[in-house]
Amino acid sequence: MYFLFIILLLTAGYSTLFWFFVDLSKYFMFLWVPVSFILGFITFALYLYFYMLIASHTRPNKRHKHFLLRNTVFWSLVIFHVKVTVIGKENIPDETFIVYSNHKSNMDPIFIYYALHTDSVTAIGKSTLFKNHFMKLIGNTFGAIPLNRENDREAAKAIIKAIGDVKKGMSMIIFPEGGIKTRDVEEMVNLRAGAYKLATKSGAKILPCAIIGSSQIKKKRRIKRKNVTVIFYKPIDKEEYQKMNTTEIGLMVEDIINNGIKGYGQDEQK
Repeated sequence: MYFLFIILLLTAGYSTLFWFFVDLSKYFMFLWVPVSFILGFITFALYLYFYMLIASHTRPNKRHKHFLLRNTVFWSLVIFHVKVTVIGKENIPDETFIVYSNHKSNMDPIFIYYALHTDSVTAIGKSTLFKNHFMKLIGNTFGAIPLNRENDREAAKAIIKAIGDVKKGMSMIIFPEGGIKTRDVEEMVNLRAGAYKLATKSGAKILPCAIIGSSQIKKKRRIKRKNVTVIFYKPIDKEEYQKMNTTEIGLMVEDIINNGIKGYGQDEQK
């Protein structure tokens, strides 16, 4: 609601300027009020843009940054008519953690971020997303790390950077499938063991996460509400996985997520 309040405030300001300083009759209110709203929206958008240009040079866990991002996410969900239900909030650790989740939509990072509601979290995303100037700016502002899966050396650098950030207290979101492999099923269908080096090298808690419903977002053409469920499962402590290799950890996390998705589907049918 913060965004709407600011835009309406700017709209009122522009309307006042029109009223007092422009020779427009009140009978033309139907024209200058909507123009004022558009100008208010543009002004606020420019403010956000220049704010991020400056904020991209500050620490990614600044509270005001995430306040703005959460409001942006909220309105994005409203615009796209998406309802997000969160299950397992009590499983979110108070200390640094790494979220491993299935991946079926480009909006998945938004859903998880919305569900976590924390200032100390960022994500690893495919490098092609950062080719867009605006997406790159957002990524730099919030400490997101681009991962080039086509270049092993660059991918290794990205993981090393992420490990360092996690050790400094920044929680991380990562999708170990290595991209969207299929939207035909909700379950994880691919295992990239290298993604779990982020946990083994940093020693952070692993937070398994399932996203249910995002696979249908791109398929639905009609404008109607889309329901997405984000489920956080019991976190896995370092002591539970430290004697396992990355493949074994990956299989364990995959089983937790896939069994949870199947169990959720059975519960829905009852």
